[in-house]
Amino acid sequence: MESLELRIFREVAYERSISRAADKMGYVQSNVTAHIRSLEEELGTALFIRHSKGVTLTDDGMRLLAYADPIIELLTNAKQQLQKATPVLRIGATSTIAAGKLPVWLASFREACPQVRIAVRTDTQAALIEAVASRELDCAFVNTDYHHPKLKSVLLFREPLVLVAPQERRQVEELARQPIIVTSTPGCPYRSLLEQWVLLRTLRQPEAVEFDTVEAILKAVSLGMGVSLLPAGVVTDAYPLTSFPADEIGETYVQLVIAKAQDHPFLNRFIESVDEQVAGSQVKELPSTADSSADE
Repeated sequence: MESLELRIFREVAYERSISRAADKMGYVQSNVTAHIRSLEEELGTALFIRHSKGVTLTDDGMRLLAYADPIIELLTNAKQQLQKATPVLRIGATSTIAAGKLPVWLASFREACPQVRIAVRTDTQAALIEAVASRELDCAFVNTDYHHPKLKSVLLFREPLVLVAPQERRQVEELARQPIIVTSTPGCPYRSLLEQWVLLRTLRQPEAVEFDTVEAILKAVSLGMGVSLLPAGVVTDAYPLTSFPADEIGETYVQLVIAKAQDHPFLNRFIESVDEQVAGSQVKELPSTADSSADE
């Protein structure tokens, strides 16, 4: 006897209708009927009397229902207790970081620590920093300077940037006069760098078209609406685009921020996992400004 069949049986019993039980549980009616028949065949008895208004429990059905309620309650309680015992690592990231390297880092960590459940929250950098300080998040990836007495940076590495243009654009010189496709998120470092670059080259404030997601920005650029500045890791072959190195525009660094008194049992393992994956040319020693901002 499977727990699913028992749950379906109980739902049909209380609804007194196979169709209503199917709707409530999100199954097709034929699926519910098949499970009931399978259960009746296994027990060797009829559990329901079918009639035009629905179904009615037989005597054996009434007896099974008396067992079904406590069994399902025990199974539900067991699941809840085990889920509470499962360690959860709550990670924050901006939408751009989440769309780039974060899934790769998480996949590697998940392979090493499959017992840990991962919950990712995307938000503005200011909101993520406050969420780490208030312990709503265990850590967060940001690319901005911060000043908070409860926080510290444990990783800092360079984030390669590219200037993204429609596929037919081949000369970087002509891009500065195009509209810029940027996020509407306050404090976005990519937008700030791109605006400064355009202003320096053209002596005018660029026309900005705003979107909320990286996917929307990439699609808008591919349709010829303008140009954008993004981390190289988020630019894919899904859209017809041309990418140019953005060294002259500037650079950004990603920081992994945690609370100073953090004691999550798997956080250090996650930090080590990310450190191993970004080790090499992109890793940079934490600057004194980041250290002092964390200690203020």
